[in-house]
Formats: sequence, C-alpha cells, structure tokens
Amino acid sequence: MSSPTPADLTSRRRILVADEDPKIVAFIIATLRDDGHTVFHAYDGLSATELAFALDNGVHLVISNTRVGGLPGIELIYLLRTRLPHLPVLYIANIDRSTPAIEAKLPRDVPIIREPFTA
Repeated sequence: MSSPTPADLTSRRRILVADEDPKIVAFIIATLRDDGHTVFHAYDGLSATELAFALDNGVHLVISNTRVGGLPGIELIYLLRTRLPHLPVLYIANIDRSTPAIEAKLPRDVPIIREPFTA
C-alpha cells in the first residue's frame, strides 16, 4: 500500500470527537477512520476548544456528547462557535443525561443522534 499524497491528506475530512467516555470515543474514531476521515479527540471541553482552534487547516465537524469532561456539550458548542460560527456539529444525546429542556438549548442547525447508536 502506498503512502498518502499531500492531496489525500488535505482532502480528508478533519473531525473532532469530544466525549468523556473512552469507549464511545474509540468506537467513533474507529468508525470514522475506517471511512477515511482524519479524527482528533478530546475528553474535556477545554482540550476540545484548544484543539479546534489550534488545528492549522481547521475542523470540518465536531461530534460532542451531552457532557464533555465537566462541561455541558451545549456550552462547548456555543464556545466553539464564538470563533467558528459556521462549524458543523453533531450532538450525541446521552440516554441518561439528555432531556427535551436541554436539547431545546441547542442551535437549530445541530442534529441530534441518540445513544445507543451503531456505525
């Protein structure tokens, strides 16, 4: 198998997975990498924010859970969008923590995927 070319590396989607559960993060990373995406991860909100702002070529998508290392996922979304207002986000609704009242605070353009889910 040949090494990826520079064009391959820049055309891949860069996805940031922000979740405090290592098993969920590992599952999402494996699934997305199998589809050819470049995936970064963070287990807490501060690290997710720093990573999203520091990546040279930016992030194409953030996948965030209800809670990310002590920070509510919704707060993380709004924090990221202060500097990246059009950043696409996918919100994972944790079956034990997500409620209609919480989800009503999400930006209207953020889709929700409910746990448990499959690839």
